[in-house]
Amino acid sequence: MIPAATAPTLYRLADAAAILTLAAIGAALILPDAYAAVPDHLRPGAWSQDTISAPAALALLAVNARIRGGWAKGWLIWAGLMGYLVYAYGLYAFDRVMNPAYPLYLAILSLSAFAAFRFLRAVEPGALRTGPRPPPRRAVAGLFGLLVILFGLLWMAQLLPAMAARSPLPGQTIFVLDLAFALPLVALTAGLLWRADPVGDLLAIPMLMKVAVLGVSVFLGTLYTWALFDGPFLPLDLALYALMGFGPAALIWPVWRGLRVIA
Repeated sequence: MIPAATAPTLYRLADAAAILTLAAIGAALILPDAYAAVPDHLRPGAWSQDTISAPAALALLAVNARIRGGWAKGWLIWAGLMGYLVYAYGLYAFDRVMNPAYPLYLAILSLSAFAAFRFLRAVEPGALRTGPRPPPRRAVAGLFGLLVILFGLLWMAQLLPAMAARSPLPGQTIFVLDLAFALPLVALTAGLLWRADPVGDLLAIPMLMKVAVLGVSVFLGTLYTWALFDGPFLPLDLALYALMGFGPAALIWPVWRGLRVIA
């Protein structure tokens, strides 16, 4: 899937991004009041993101090691984990989560973004083939379409009053990343999968992983708000985030099983 000449650069970028992610999480645990710059109602989300980022970084190191050993299909998982780091640390960097670890957030964003860009330039979609049992392309496309509609409406319901009042929202970077980049890419993947386009097959697992990991992170953040920060219990929010996290997670294996990589 990735030419041999390009792979070493991707290995090094991914290893560095994963190691710095673990360092950033360690710093948050050591620093006093690491997320003091984050608005109170968003602080549980910072801790839930760290809860998810630690295993994501460890998984990236493990996947990187296996790909070095010849596991070509592992590039699909690699891309999903890298996409998660771009999004997660884009939030920290652009929302100015200011503490002594802030340079780490910038470095993780830079490394993961360069790695993702280099991957997209080098990857060969033609190396993917449908296996004996085709992946559930239309089920994934339908779920992605539903998530695009739900989150598009949810975010616009919050943005429209702020726009009318000429008042910026706290944590506004999430609206920028979702409406300008993440949701259009999810919609594009849905359309490609519906048409059984090979590029849709290439994007399916990375996008399922990215959406699932983010969904679980937000789901945990909502639980943390209630259980650890004396916030309200929000069953409708939990149900939406559960759909975002566990719905895509349930489809990763059927898609994985339905694809194979040719030499």
